[in-house]
Amino acid sequence: MIKVVDSGPVRVISLDRHEKRNALSQELCTLLIDGILHPPSSTRAIVLTGEGTVFSAGADLDETDFQDALYPVIAKLMRTIVASPLPAVAYLNGPAIGAGMMLAMACDLRVVSETAVCSLPVTKIGIGVDSWPVEALAELIGGARARAMLLAGLPLDVDTAVATGFAVGRGSLEDALAFAGNFAGKSAETVANVKQQFAPSLFTEAERDAGVQAAWDARP
Repeated sequence: MIKVVDSGPVRVISLDRHEKRNALSQELCTLLIDGILHPPSSTRAIVLTGEGTVFSAGADLDETDFQDALYPVIAKLMRTIVASPLPAVAYLNGPAIGAGMMLAMACDLRVVSETAVCSLPVTKIGIGVDSWPVEALAELIGGARARAMLLAGLPLDVDTAVATGFAVGRGSLEDALAFAGNFAGKSAETVANVKQQFAPSLFTEAERDAGVQAAWDARP
């Protein structure tokens, strides 16, 4: 269900359910969580992408007990990415829909291919959303565009993704890997510290203070 390739300081994790358009199942989410939590000690960044022509079509709604079983593990996956000390770069090799777009949003940075398009069709499907995707999307692309996506179901195309800063650039997987390579040689402690400050609600004040101290203590 996933492919993992460790290349120097970068771990590449690919969603590999192309027959299901890389839809997020409980098993797939659990494997992704494990791949993110247990990289080699030399890893300095993670790249998430999809096999085939789709990044992810979202939650696998064919799974039974979506609300009580699948939704919690999807939420755990998002928290794992955000809370990881390693920066995550999403390479959108194709459409990212629903929870697939949220997966990309949970990553620190995004690179998009020419075929990437993002959508959060919650009002079309008729499902509830919590505050995180709403707040995160508004921060990434602005309140008006976030409302257009969430309320009216309008998509986010490649040009707009780059223009708004949702994506740091457009290109190939190799471009995303090259971008992730920028984290090699940087202070891992400071990178983790900065990530904590971008997600203060996931960490206690003591944890954030400890992160600051760890960054200072790691200076040569």
